[in-house]
Amino acid sequence: MWRAVICLLWAFAACVAGCPRRVAAGDDTTAAVPDTFVEITPKQEEAIEKALGWLAKHQAQNGSWSAEGNSGEYQMAMTGLAGLSLLAAGNSPGRGKYGPNVGRAIEFVLKNQDKDGLITSRNDGYQMYGHGFAMTFLAEAYGMDSGTEFNERIKHALTLAVKKTQQSQSFRGGWFYSPNSGADEGSVTVTQVQALRSTRNAGIDVPEKVLNQAIDYVKQCQNSDGGIRYSVQSGQVSTPALSAAGVEVFLMAGRYRAKEAERAVEYLKKNLDPRRTAGYHDFYTNLYGSQAMFQIGGEYWARYFEAMRERLLSSQRGDGSWQGDQIGSTYGTAIGVLILAVPYRYLPIFQK
Repeated sequence: MWRAVICLLWAFAACVAGCPRRVAAGDDTTAAVPDTFVEITPKQEEAIEKALGWLAKHQAQNGSWSAEGNSGEYQMAMTGLAGLSLLAAGNSPGRGKYGPNVGRAIEFVLKNQDKDGLITSRNDGYQMYGHGFAMTFLAEAYGMDSGTEFNERIKHALTLAVKKTQQSQSFRGGWFYSPNSGADEGSVTVTQVQALRSTRNAGIDVPEKVLNQAIDYVKQCQNSDGGIRYSVQSGQVSTPALSAAGVEVFLMAGRYRAKEAERAVEYLKKNLDPRRTAGYHDFYTNLYGSQAMFQIGGEYWARYFEAMRERLLSSQRGDGSWQGDQIGSTYGTAIGVLILAVPYRYLPIFQK
């Protein structure tokens, strides 16, 4: 309950202030948000509501989602993302139109945790994605009008999940698609960092060493242009997708003034344009890009979000869904809501 109250108070205070919080990484004089910029519009709210309606309609009886509503692959990852999108729009087990849907999703996640702490399901091809998104979902839901018994079950699950994430970290500090593989790459690593940070924010113990090693891993993935590549050993060029995720790692860890963070932010300012991300991990790029640009703030946030919002509003299908990165409608719809709902400021993990 207390986290929900804090979120609501912050949302109200931010609305009164009239602009998002800004992180001036690399720029002590971040330009103010233009007077003409409106963070939340009626069409945006309508699009979010339509998308939530689609997700609610296509939730399986057991509380889960898969790639195409209640069918397809990546069951745990999709449940985590869809659950987060419902929370981001102001729903929780005890509050909101879709509160019951959140509760059923939490039950599914809790019932599908292995004894060793791994949160997985019958058809998770990339288990650590599902584990990470489900952890973040549980941690963000923890304390949000869930009730004492619900919260105790969530706390127990998160405590076990942290141990599994710690156990699965590679010697370089990153994570890979499957647990305990010894390998690592950037996109899975950011899901684990976000999950661990969210869990720590919820008051559950997360070893400092684990987070520090993960941050060091992202630093090792940084190229000379400030951007982030796929993995330490890949030798690939920087991409806006992984650079956006990398910026989020630095900012979530509070490393706003670290030189690596400043260089990554400058790369993102120059290279993240939502009008040019279509066709290349588009929804993934902007899932993390929207969070990073929100924290960077000022004119960069305003310019980015206006363009991204226009794209999402014009590409939403008649039934309220989006097709995301050829992965499926659940993926696209959940991420679409998470992007459009950033200005609502309901999820603590997306804040500074």
